[in-house]
Amino acid sequence: MTDELERRRRALEEAFFNKYNEELLSKLRAKALAAEKKRGLAEKTGISDEKVLDDLLASGVEPQTLAALALAPLVLLAWRDGVLEPRERNAILHAAKDQKLEAGSTAYQLLEKWLDARPGDELVAAWKGYVQALKENLPAAAYAALRKDILERTRAVARAAGGFLGFAKVTKEEKEILARIEAILG
Repeated sequence: MTDELERRRRALEEAFFNKYNEELLSKLRAKALAAEKKRGLAEKTGISDEKVLDDLLASGVEPQTLAALALAPLVLLAWRDGVLEPRERNAILHAAKDQKLEAGSTAYQLLEKWLDARPGDELVAAWKGYVQALKENLPAAAYAALRKDILERTRAVARAAGGFLGFAKVTKEEKEILARIEAILG
């Protein structure tokens, strides 16, 4: 009987250590994947600040979803009151189409995720870091054109909600967020 108990003990011990090893391997793979994503994001954006890269990754932005980040201010404005109006959603999706975001692409899926559920403060932090990196890495004329484009698209989303009974197309809250976005853009 003791041989049988010993055999079962060893089997349980091996099963425990196999599970433990699997968990360790899984954690190592996840860590390596995160480091790879961070490297890819740094290469694509020119951002070297670890905090900014971490913020970008925390908000779901990866090298293949970077294009969605340009639409972040539109999303933030649309969710200002906790409700995304259908006209605002359509205006954002139209902006995505103008930006050549392909439906079904990873970037488009991230945008849809932001449209389906209000993003948290990590998106604001990620977008601020991204804008700062753009300011530092783009030629002044290119950054000015990008800034103008972002502000125009964001204002279009603000107008899309239609205000109250079609009056006051841009509300006070929208104006405040537009001012914040403009301040971030510099």
